[in-house]
Amino acid sequence: MDICIRFVQFLYIFELNELLFSQPYIKPKIIGDLIGKTSRTTLTKYMNELVDARILRSKKIGTEVYYINDDLLRIIED
Repeated sequence: MDICIRFVQFLYIFELNELLFSQPYIKPKIIGDLIGKTSRTTLTKYMNELVDARILRSKKIGTEVYYINDDLLRIIED
C-alpha cells in the first residue's frame, strides 16, 4: 500500500485525533501503542508526515524526540 494512502487512513483514526488534541506534546511510542505499530521507522515516517503537515513540531531533548502541538499550546496559554 502506498505510504500516502496509509498516512491518510492513519489521520482519520478518531482516537489519534483525540490524542493529538488532548496533549500539548506526544512521543511516537504513544501513537504506536494506539495504532498497534511497533516499527520505529514506520512511526518516525508518520510523525514526520504530521510535522510536514504542520500539525506538530519536533523537538529533540537529550536522546528523545518530542512532537509538540503548538496550536494546542496557544489555546492552553490563552
